[in-house]
Amino acid sequence: MDRRDFFKRAGRRVNTSTKKKTTRPEFAGLAPYAGSWTVNEVTHLLKRTMFGAKKADVDHFLSLSPADAVDELLNTTSVPSPPLRDYGLLEDDGELYDDLGVAIGQTWVNDPNTASAAEIRGQINSRRNDSLKKWWAGLIINQQRSIQEKMVLFWHHHFSIQQSEIDNAAFLYRHHNLLRTNALGNFKTLVREVTIDPAMLVHLNGFLNSRQAPDENYARELQELFAIGKGNDSQYTENDVIAAARVLTGWRINENPLASYLDTGAHDIGAKSFSAFYNNTTISGSTDPNQELDALMDMLFNTTEAARFICRKLYKWFVYYEIDDATETDVIIPMAELLRTNNYDVKPALEVLFKSEHFFDAINQACYIKNPYDIIVGTLREFNVNFPPYTNYTTGYPLFFSIFRNAADMQQELFQPPDVSGWPSYYQEPMHYELWVNSNSLPKRADFTDALVNDAVIDVRTFAAYSTNPANPDQLIDDVTALLLRYPLSANSKNYVKRNFLLNNTPDDTVWTNAWNSNNNPVINTSLNEMFKFLMNLPEFHLC
Repeated sequence: MDRRDFFKRAGRRVNTSTKKKTTRPEFAGLAPYAGSWTVNEVTHLLKRTMFGAKKADVDHFLSLSPADAVDELLNTTSVPSPPLRDYGLLEDDGELYDDLGVAIGQTWVNDPNTASAAEIRGQINSRRNDSLKKWWAGLIINQQRSIQEKMVLFWHHHFSIQQSEIDNAAFLYRHHNLLRTNALGNFKTLVREVTIDPAMLVHLNGFLNSRQAPDENYARELQELFAIGKGNDSQYTENDVIAAARVLTGWRINENPLASYLDTGAHDIGAKSFSAFYNNTTISGSTDPNQELDALMDMLFNTTEAARFICRKLYKWFVYYEIDDATETDVIIPMAELLRTNNYDVKPALEVLFKSEHFFDAINQACYIKNPYDIIVGTLREFNVNFPPYTNYTTGYPLFFSIFRNAADMQQELFQPPDVSGWPSYYQEPMHYELWVNSNSLPKRADFTDALVNDAVIDVRTFAAYSTNPANPDQLIDDVTALLLRYPLSANSKNYVKRNFLLNNTPDDTVWTNAWNSNNNPVINTSLNEMFKFLMNLPEFHLC
């Protein structure tokens, strides 16, 4: 779909030059939004900050002011109970074994998995990894009216650890819990804790870093991907990477109880000097496990680029992948200044973004291609498919695992982003979000939504009844497409849908009206099934 066509319909001027800096929103800055507050604006806010926009949620937030709606989304958080053992006996060479460390229905997150046989330890770890994925998918499908789940996924993208590299369920849970606990907290604190997190120490070889053989892997990614970025103003040097690696020498992992610690014998206690980009800072050597680490964080986050870097990433995740000159000047820079003023607390920066004219500008609506969790969880939630609580490990975990597998098939696998940079849709030029839709993933998206209808997972009849007048085919189509589609269908497209799916290829509206009013179930169900399958296969359905 041509996004410029949308701009024209929205009444925006578009720069059609071939330069990268192509568009300037009418509302370029972060002035508080003072426009209309309708289903359109509420749905835009909810689909960007949550997975899907249920009608009940839309109605709830319509009753609030825009500012109060954002406050609720940013302030409603919860601390979930940990994942549970949902598996029974294990088998190795024909013999059955039990996970003696934890009973079925109890959490395994603090058990060190000390089975005597390596094969059994591996099987236990594998089953725990699976229960962790089910648990997380269960939290996403059972999300509250909060940005929390989308923020946790954002941080997973940002730090991008991979199960294939770590392969330890306890490490993965601890890392995930760190992201969840700090999802709307302090960015500087989160980077510090992730730096010495056991999962990250394994993932980027930090646990191998020693004064005898400094490993630069994490020190490089810390600056390039996690804290400073690769922008034009990110002028740290190769020597800065080497010096940061020396600061981080000696961090090791204790598995029981799970924690990281500084091995002072492997730590380089010499002075570490940095470039002019870091104001020629020198970090003195110390055997105090906090002193050099804190000094390194202070140095990194004393740069203007650290704040701008994370604000750009947040913008690409929640608003749009292109940041033109006007957006950099009028959105990113003031948002970053606010972040620094608040000592890198993330919530105030997000608050000003989501309450801004810029966020609600029509130019920033319906321009974001849904990721797999937006498609899967968003669709299930919008059709009010009931799921057990995330704590239900008997009937709930298998259903949650199906969500995980479907998303993985569509190229968004939890605990396994493609590489250390996360999912390419949020950074890979020039395609960005369009990478979610390709010859491999698009048929799987269609198969998924078709199956929801064919297998009666979603109740299309109930969804149609949301319409203010479902017996009127025009009103029905207007109402259901307003809930499902962020990009409006043209009048010709609506007429096509009406004639082909509701009127039995006739021009007579009474065909549908009579069927609905007489409760003609065969006609109603067949018509709605085919209509909703068609709507969910439209390009417009993939936009939010």
